[in-house]
Formats: sequence, C-alpha cells, structure tokens
Amino acid sequence: MDGMQTYSGSQGASAPASSFSPATFHLASSGVAKTPADYLRAVRRQLWLVLSIALLVSVVGSLVVLRMKAVYRTEAEITIKPPEYDAILSQLVARENVLRVDKDAQALYVPDRLAFLRSKSLVEKVVRDPSVSGPRGPDSVDDASSELIENLTSRNYTGTSFFKISLEGSDPAKITRMLRLLLDKFKRQSEDESKDLFQQSKLQASSSLVQFSQDLKKIDHDIYELLRGSLAIAPGGKSILQDRYDSLAAATIQKKVRFEDLQRQLQIEARHPQEHETSSSLAKKAQLAKLAEDERMLQNRVSHARRTIKATYFNSDPHVQILNAQMHEIQLRKAELLNVQDDLETPPDSSDLILASARQEIDQYEAESRSLLTKLQESVPEHDRYFTLRKDRDEKASQIGEIQRKLSQFEVLDRTQKPPVTITVAASEPISPVRPKRSISIALCVAFGLILGVATACFREYLDHSVKVPEHLTAGLSMPLLGVVPRMRRTFRNHRGGHLWTPGAPESVAADAYRNLRASLVGIARSQGAFITLLVTSAKAGEGKSTTALNLAATCARAGERTLLVDIDLRRPSLGDVFPHPDNHLGLVDVLRGELPWQRTVVKTELPNLDFLPTGDTRNIPIEILGSLELRQLLLSLSTNHYDRVILDGPAVLGLADCRMLGEIVDAAILVVRCGSVELRPLRRAKAMLEQSHVRLAGLVFNGLADDLDNWSSYGPGLESTPGIGQGPTARRLETTTPDGVATLAGRE
Repeated sequence: MDGMQTYSGSQGASAPASSFSPATFHLASSGVAKTPADYLRAVRRQLWLVLSIALLVSVVGSLVVLRMKAVYRTEAEITIKPPEYDAILSQLVARENVLRVDKDAQALYVPDRLAFLRSKSLVEKVVRDPSVSGPRGPDSVDDASSELIENLTSRNYTGTSFFKISLEGSDPAKITRMLRLLLDKFKRQSEDESKDLFQQSKLQASSSLVQFSQDLKKIDHDIYELLRGSLAIAPGGKSILQDRYDSLAAATIQKKVRFEDLQRQLQIEARHPQEHETSSSLAKKAQLAKLAEDERMLQNRVSHARRTIKATYFNSDPHVQILNAQMHEIQLRKAELLNVQDDLETPPDSSDLILASARQEIDQYEAESRSLLTKLQESVPEHDRYFTLRKDRDEKASQIGEIQRKLSQFEVLDRTQKPPVTITVAASEPISPVRPKRSISIALCVAFGLILGVATACFREYLDHSVKVPEHLTAGLSMPLLGVVPRMRRTFRNHRGGHLWTPGAPESVAADAYRNLRASLVGIARSQGAFITLLVTSAKAGEGKSTTALNLAATCARAGERTLLVDIDLRRPSLGDVFPHPDNHLGLVDVLRGELPWQRTVVKTELPNLDFLPTGDTRNIPIEILGSLELRQLLLSLSTNHYDRVILDGPAVLGLADCRMLGEIVDAAILVVRCGSVELRPLRRAKAMLEQSHVRLAGLVFNGLADDLDNWSSYGPGLESTPGIGQGPTARRLETTTPDGVATLAGRE
C-alpha cells in the first residue's frame, strides 16, 4: 500500500507522549478529538441508519400531513385613521369635568380599534346574525366566538394606515360571509362612536364657554370695586404711592450731594484763604502758559533758520520776518495779561446759615420718605390682589377666544371628516386552501428525517471514542505507524483456517499493505538494527494480531527470507488450522519440556521459505514457561543459525503477563490495533505495561481500515479485480536477491 504516513515523533519505542506535536489532530483525555471529516465518514459508514430514520420520519410525517384538514383563508384590507379633530379637542377645554382627547389617547386610537375588532361583544353579534348560521344556543355561541377570535388575524403594512384582516376556517363560503359582516359592523360602530364623541365634546365645550364668560364678568366686577375704593392704585394699575416715593428719594439724594459739595468748598476756603483764586485768574494763568509755549516754539524755529540761512540775508528773509512778527505779537499779549489785576472772590459771611438750611431741608425730605414707605407697605396686599385679578381676567379672556376659534374650526372639520374605518378591499371567497401545503410539508418531512438521521449518526460518532483513523492512533501513542491494513473480504481464495490469507490474492490491496509493513521493518532495521525475532501482539483479543503475524510471515517468505511463524499464544492458539498436519498435537510445548527437538515439530508449508511451529497440546502447561531459559535459548538458536525472520503470534497484553515475559526475549514487538474496536485509553495502558517491562516497541499496525481507503492506496480497493501485476499470460515477477538475502522486485515482462 502506497502513501504510508511518516512518523514525526521521537525515535525509539519508549519516547514520551509529550515529544509528539501533531499539527492537525488534538487528543482528548478520554479519546480522540473528532473533526468534520470523522463525522462525514461516520455518516457514510452508517448510511443505512440515516436512510432508515429518514424513511420512518417521512412515512409518519406524510401520513399526518395527508390526514390534516384543509384550511382556507379569506382576506380583506381596511384603513384605520384617528379623527383629525382629536388634536383640536385636546385644546378646547381645560376643566377636569370635560372629556379630553390628548396625544396618548390619539396614539392609542388604532390599537384600541384593532382590539375592538377582536372583542367578544362585536364577534357575538356576527355569530348571532341569521345570515351566518341558524339559531344557536349559549354554549355554541361562545364556542363559535372563541373560534372566530382565534382564527382572526390582522397585519399592518409598515409605515401606512392599511391593515390586512384575515380569517381562516374549513368552510370558505362561511368564513367569507363572517368576515364581511364583521368588518361592516366594525365600520358602523367606529363611525357612531366618532359622531358621539364629537357631539359630546361640542356640548361640553359650549357649556365650558358659558362658564368662562360668567367667570370673566365676575372678575371685571371685582376689579371695578377694588379701584373705586383704593387711593393707592391708579386706573391703569400703577401705584401712586410708589411714584411719589421714587421722586422724593431722588430729590433727597440730590440734596445730599449738593450739601456735601458745599461743605467741602467751605472747608477749603477756611484752610487756604490766600490761595483762593477766581476762575478769571485761573484762565489768565492758562493763557500765559500757552503764550510761553508758543514763544518757545517760535524761538526754536528762528534758531533753525539762523543755521540754514546766511547772516547777510537773514534779516531780509520773508520767513524770518514772519517769525519775528509773530513773536512780537506774543510778547505784547503777555504784557497785557500781566497788567490785568486778579479778581478774587471773597468767601461769603453767611456759610453757617446756608449749611443749616440745607440740613433742615434734607431732614424734612427723609421724614416724608419714611411716611410714604409705611403707606406703600400697607398697600402691597391690595396691589397684589389687583394684579391677581388682572391675570385671571387675561387668562379667561384668552381661553374664551381660543375656545371660540377652535369650535369654529371643529365644526368645519366635522363637516369634512372622513370615516375612521374604510374597507378598501372586500373579502372574497378563497379557492385553494392555505394549509397544509402537502407537497412542501412532505418534502420538509423528508428533509427533517434526513437531518435527524445525520444527527443521529453524528451523535453516535460523538459518543464513540474508538480509534478509526491511523493519525489518531500515532498521535495518541507517540509511536511510528508501520502499516495500514484495509478491511479484507473473505473469499474462497483468501479464507484459510479462520484467517485471511493474502498469498491467495497476491495482487490485492491487503497483500500490498503487508508488503508495506515489511518495507517499514526493513527501513527501521537499517537505522536501529535488524529485527529478527518479532512479537506480534495487541491490547485486547480480536484485534487481528494472528492474521497480521500470518500474513507478515508469508510476505517475508515471498521476499526470499527464511521465515519461521511461531504460534506462542498458549491461551488461545489459532494458527494450527491454517497449516494442518498429522502431528499438529506436537509443537512448541513439547520442545520446551525437552521431549522433542524443534525440528520434529516444525511444519513445512506449501509456501517456499515459510515454516510454522504450532503450539502443541497446552493442557497442564504453566504460563511461566514463556519466561523460561529454554525458550530464550530456542529463539536465540533459531534466529542465529536457521532463520532470517522469526515471527511470534503472541497473546493480548491487557490483564496478562504473557507478552511482558515474551517481550524481554525478542528483538521488538509490534502492536496491532483494529479500526473502531478499542479506545486510546486501553492502548495507552498496554503501551505503558510493555514499557515497564522494557519491551522494545517497533511500531503500530492499523488493521481493518474501511474509511478513507483511497488516500492510503494508489490503486484503490478494486485493484484485485482488475488485470495488473502478475496477471495475464505475459506478466511475471522477476525477483533478485540482495547480498543480505532480501528479495526485491526487479522488473516486469
């Protein structure tokens, strides 16, 4: 078999499990982690289960669908719009005893209408109508009403006021009549309620308007009486005392400011009488300072002109003459100002009298202000009552005007108002039932059956923790994979003594698998030493170890190796029937007891280079004989002097000490695992037991592979039925022998 997967773990049989790091497969503690490919193979392997479940579910579902009663559906379309004057009604009145239609009620109008459509009172009117059915009793009316409500549905077209109303039932004509009658009654009831609401709201708004007018007249009378008996409030509502108090306070502040200025002036004159100057003397000083500044500027300009103009032409220069004339005028003006006598104001002699008069006037103003403030505080409640009455009057007048305006709008809207419910599409009698859709339902039953079958197969695969692919085996045990043997069909050619005999079908895929196993052993021998004595074992019985040992021995013999097959399973020997011989009762047991030489017990088979050593009569033979010195010496003699390959068919490992004793005296052991028969945990226990006894494990043989076989063989499972190597009149094998005695395929003819 081609395409053997290379083992990437550490070399040697006792490598720890942690040294192997597969990139694709991850192991769980109780088994292997399943991949989608594993579940797909499980479905393909259990296709009979999937089809059985699908068939059962399909038949049962189809029978149920065919027995279902036909249901018809009639549909109609309506529009539901809230009355347009609802927003106006909410502003007509503000009294608690008047009906109000607020925004929340308007938003709930459509849901309330839909709820009323399904109300029991409306449905009972439809059920009791003679056009729908004959006379009914109370119980039948209740049942029919409940059935109609249950089968009635409504659906809104998103973003619109259109609704689709549907009614389902088994009688298409009856459900059509019922839906038409229901919508007619619903439409009339909605219109009557809208008109009643309008009339009631209009009457209550009119009564509120009359009440508001009476309240307004009463407020006007109270305002008139208050103004007529008040001395503090002006007709416009302004406070008379407040105006007088503000004027007097302003005058008092002005008097105090003038008094303080007069005091400050008299104090300055009293301290510096000689420095007191009149306003005219101050003006004269300012003029003199200005003239002195102008004179300095003219002098600077004359000095500049003297530096730039020659001395000969200096006095005759027009510019210099103008500057001189201006300076002369300034000097004359200064002289005039200096000759004028200052007019000093003498301070008045009556300063004390003036101050006393000013203080008396201020005291008089302050006393009058205190008196006005007291009267103003006493008039505050009266003034507040006036403003409260004015505010109430303005509110009432505004409400009356608003109600009058809204009432006029309300009447106009009511005359142009559309009905709140309109039937846009009437119900029509259905022709075909809406359910069951028998073809679709049966198809769904079939699909559900297939899904259920696949799910069952996957669930069984999930619960099954046995090893089914070689990758899981090598990754879980950290051991090299020596060969993969496919599941072989038993035919008359390859069935021999209860075992599968590949020399009967030498060109089959199974025969190539055992050749591949031998090639793996030869390859390992080149790097780790020759394996002459090989123990073939398994974790449990029934894994195919005897068949593997038999066919491996036959393959080695066909390759030119002198091979001895030893049946060393003292508990369940099974290879005696493969090579029948008159002396089959003689065998290994007799040799170990020293009764016969081994040459007397060996059976020559019809296959060249292959000898067989049976077990013999194992009765009353202790198992401890497997660890005896005689067996060691026998195997050493056979492997050294007589045979190129000695293959031992040993017992199972778990629960027995046989293999642990045999493993110490052979070159290596091969562990056979049958596909889908054992989990990883017992395999790990078997490996651990062999490693404790220092048994050298050469590798694994995966036996009985059924799934994914194409990926392990270049020619597929159908090779044995097609002409190929060794078939036909012109085909024959040419084998040559290498110097080490191993036969190889040399060519074809």
